[in-house]
Amino acid sequence: MEFLDELNKRIADKTKAIEQWIEVHSKNVLIPLYTSVDIRVSRHKIAPVDTNIYPAGFNNLSNLYRERTAKLFKHYFLKKYPKVRKILIIPELNTRNLYYWENIHVLKSLLEGVGFTVEVGIVSDELQIDELSFKTSSGIEIQAYRVFKEGYRAQTLSYVPDLVLINNDFSSNCPKTLKDILQPVEPPVEIGWHTRRKNIHFEFYNKLANELSGILEIDPWVISIETNSEEGVDFDNARDREGAAQKVELMLSILRDEYKNRGIDEDPYLFVKSNSGTYGMAVLNVWSGDDLRNLNSQDRKRMKVSKGGEPVRDVVIQEGVPTTLKVRSNISAEPVLYLVSARVAGAFIRLNKSRDEFENLNTKGMEFADISNEKEIDHDEKELDADIPLTYQLIARTASIAAGYEIERILKEGGCKDETT
Repeated sequence: MEFLDELNKRIADKTKAIEQWIEVHSKNVLIPLYTSVDIRVSRHKIAPVDTNIYPAGFNNLSNLYRERTAKLFKHYFLKKYPKVRKILIIPELNTRNLYYWENIHVLKSLLEGVGFTVEVGIVSDELQIDELSFKTSSGIEIQAYRVFKEGYRAQTLSYVPDLVLINNDFSSNCPKTLKDILQPVEPPVEIGWHTRRKNIHFEFYNKLANELSGILEIDPWVISIETNSEEGVDFDNARDREGAAQKVELMLSILRDEYKNRGIDEDPYLFVKSNSGTYGMAVLNVWSGDDLRNLNSQDRKRMKVSKGGEPVRDVVIQEGVPTTLKVRSNISAEPVLYLVSARVAGAFIRLNKSRDEFENLNTKGMEFADISNEKEIDHDEKELDADIPLTYQLIARTASIAAGYEIERILKEGGCKDETT
């Protein structure tokens, strides 16, 4: 693919300047401990479409990438918290997904493999027992223990950690149990989806992409992603849908002009999705304002709630990037990269047989493939290099830094607003 090849070459030629740029930004903000970044690559654009600060899915990484991830965790913790030996992982609770618990098992094993003692703790104001057991997709039983605050320390009945590692995005509320404690909490609980907004993240990302394009000497448009927000949308209300539809039509008009100016003979489209939340919920792709005006009852229902049953009222309207990445020659796919402190730890390919190149792939029917398996993956009929392409890596690192600026803003604004036990 000429577009991607050219970007990879420019990045390789500008490695020193890029690393200096990353170092400057990394010193300015609190880069999150870990992130996962979903990337879309078209024939004319590459951009992140989702950045998770509490990523799941470590079970989808190959053994090679698991080893790399473990080493980066060890380096991060020993450099920032040299006295830390005991870690408490806080997972999601309201999930019956066996693969999610496989993710927790892998995360725990990675940390134990590099010398840390690790237990799993549950934070919930509804939990009345001190111990729970969860089964993973491979049949392993994970023991988890109720977490409570004793003075200014979070602990279980028999375990007082040196550090608390969050793998729970706390979509609804900010947990009091993990606030104002002596142990470090990574990443901070203040930045869960109870507070985060996607439009803010992409505002920071696009600013960084503009800077980066100056270093690479490219058109900033090819690594940016147009993103706007619309507040107070009730998809059952025709007036609210009309307001969002008008914004959709304005964005599509702008994109048509951009396509025309760049000689792109394609029709632009958009994603409308919840401004907060994960798991690919409350996501809709549209090609016109009428797609929203005439939304059927099933799609209206789908757009009403996000993860955990949280009502959707604020949405982002975002430029669609059709994926050109194909697996087994005809299945639409996209790369997902994992980072530790803005350093690439690993990656895999998400694919979905039931979705085309224009749709959200992070939904029912998705599967995962090893990004380094050259025989399985092609890119416009061209085999993908075994290593993660430099462009993927740089886009993901930039998104991780953008998350750092997002964290800084949230913390300055006070972080948690609605709290639970």
